[in-house]
Parts: sequence; C-alpha cells; structure tokens
Amino acid sequence: MSEIRVMPLPKVTGVWRHDCSRYPDEIRVPMSDGKVVRYTISVEMPHPCFEAAMDNLKNMKGSK
Repeated sequence: MSEIRVMPLPKVTGVWRHDCSRYPDEIRVPMSDGKVVRYTISVEMPHPCFEAAMDNLKNMKGSK
C-alpha cells in the first residue's frame, strides 16, 4: 500500500436543495489533488419537508 492519501482542503461548500432543509443536502469537499468529492446526507424518515407540511396542516385545522 504505497499510495499517498489525498487530504481534504478546508473550503467545504454546503448545498441546500429544498427550502425546508435545515442542514445541507450535500457538501462538496475540495481535495489536495484538485478533485471535488460530494457527500450527501442520509435522510431519516420522515423527510424534513414532510414534517413541515404536517405542521402547516395542523395550523390550518386550528384556524377555523
């Protein structure tokens, strides 16, 4: 195993794909060899957008 490991650089970029996302849906990490690696969040069920929609429905029911 004589490979040299590639080190991540400190300039991490967050990408939010949904308005209701609290945390970035994806982060991009530049590496010392010039490549950019993308990491995506593992979403646990229910999705944050679903929770936001359910909260909105509860508010609508209470406004009668």
